[in-house]
Amino acid sequence: MADALERITNLVALLMATRTPLTHEQIANELAGQYPAGDSATRGAFERDKALLREIGVPLESEVLAGSDAGKTAYRIDRNRYELTDLQLEPDERVALQLAVAAARLADAQFGLLKLGGERSSSPVVVANIPDLPALPQLREATATRSQVTFQYRGTARTLQPYSLMLRERYWYVIGHDLGHDEVRTYRVDRIEGDLVVGETHAFERPVDFDARATFPSDPKLLGDEPAARAEVLVEAVRADMVVRELGDTAVLSRRPDGGVVVEVPCANADAFRSWLFGLGVHAEVLAPPEVRADVVGWLSALAGAR
Repeated sequence: MADALERITNLVALLMATRTPLTHEQIANELAGQYPAGDSATRGAFERDKALLREIGVPLESEVLAGSDAGKTAYRIDRNRYELTDLQLEPDERVALQLAVAAARLADAQFGLLKLGGERSSSPVVVANIPDLPALPQLREATATRSQVTFQYRGTARTLQPYSLMLRERYWYVIGHDLGHDEVRTYRVDRIEGDLVVGETHAFERPVDFDARATFPSDPKLLGDEPAARAEVLVEAVRADMVVRELGDTAVLSRRPDGGVVVEVPCANADAFRSWLFGLGVHAEVLAPPEVRADVVGWLSALAGAR
């Protein structure tokens, strides 16, 4: 289960991204694994989070629903009232702030970025990403009504029975049964290309034992479209012990006479991998595969050019 600060950060991101207010049950479902199990424990944790947000001045709006959800209370955050949009940060100032967050990798720093209006950027840096995604409301509706969806992803048509939507590391993911691959797969919503086609309702049944928390890896470097992706990274002696403690002995591919180590690191999530790498500063070097090394070189070159 996520710690309280990480959960609060994700809760703010969720309530700022939604176009329609969400009940506490919907919030717990979309932040699966971040609230304690059991309705009473979930409700209690949410009530504490709600009180904290209001105490620190977050404009948490609520409304009582009608129709099939009559009597339930739903919540959202008005981005226009919450974001500090008048700071007018220069591009290099925003990049510097984002780099500081990437280096620190602290949830409270990321929480601060939300209030600064973190947006999608063409610069390949780690950001508090709360994009306006046209497909997100459709996917939320398709998940609720068990409607099959078809979309283009990396140039290939995908047909998915969506089981769940999850917010992780400021990105939205849809998890479901991919008919083409005949297996459960996870896709990042902001990488869906073009329009989403939604089929008839009640077209499938979500497995009763489906657990989004078990499907989704806890390590953000594993959150991507190719779960097997790995990089070989040389870490100098000054950071070697710390990295081995973090990754475990099984990640060590070789040890150098000078005390450095070559480790195998998940890199499916390019942003999380870059953030981890940036935290090591000049003491780490990507050795392989060539495409990952080239991606990191391009990322660093873009950062240098933005200064």
